Amino acid sequence: MTPTGDTSALSAALDYLARGWAPVPMAPRSKRPLVPWRAYQDRAPGEAELRGWFARWPAAGVALVTGAVSGLVVLDLDPGHGGAESLAAIEARHGPLPETIEALTGGGGRHFYFAHPGGEIRNRAGLAPGLDLRGDGGIIIAPPSIHPSGNPYRWRPGHAPGEVALAPMPVWLLRPRFGPGDRPGHSVAHWRELVHQGVAAGQRNATLASFTGHLLWHGVDPDVVLELLLAWNRTRCRPPLADEEVIRTVRSIEQTHRRNRAPGAE
Repeated sequence: MTPTGDTSALSAALDYLARGWAPVPMAPRSKRPLVPWRAYQDRAPGEAELRGWFARWPAAGVALVTGAVSGLVVLDLDPGHGGAESLAAIEARHGPLPETIEALTGGGGRHFYFAHPGGEIRNRAGLAPGLDLRGDGGIIIAPPSIHPSGNPYRWRPGHAPGEVALAPMPVWLLRPRFGPGDRPGHSVAHWRELVHQGVAAGQRNATLASFTGHLLWHGVDPDVVLELLLAWNRTRCRPPLADEEVIRTVRSIEQTHRRNRAPGAE
């Protein structure tokens, strides 16, 4: 349901526009915008534009251009890539996310909406495994669009626009990344304890990411890192992750590490 109680994408888009957000049409059951959406990073479309788009594409979904134009920053959680475990680990360190507007994607993910704090908040892919940040120059699909799976995006009950206030963006989201960005990071005692004790479900992906980053930033060869963490996962994680999940996590952090170490990288 849209905030107005209507399930049409046009009705939702008009509601979002009235809230000061910048909506654009999306191809049905797709993540492809139907218009050159980057033109709306500096201005929201007009009502006539919205009506024209949805008259032309009545089956279209709707997305929101994030960033200063809409006053929005969105944390995108993908559980298929360890997002739930990453968020749990981050919340254990920084405290729970504030109550805010939240959407549930048709693919099992979650979108947490926060108020843009001003300045430039860049998009960040791989903030942690399964967590991306959509800020200036970003776009996020919104209810009642249909996910490629065939399931609708919907607002979490009690957390739709108008039902809960848009919370300020947590300060910790300004960090470049979690895991490899934790340098110089934890104490030696922390890593020794981690090696010996391992972790339980709910902490495995985020810990693997942090462990990978720690070893890479200390110059350990990526292939050695992978073999070490495959062995550590099999003997210390409770229960162990599939080898394929470990490989995917390690290689993802390795790519991030390589980008961050490249000349001219931020």
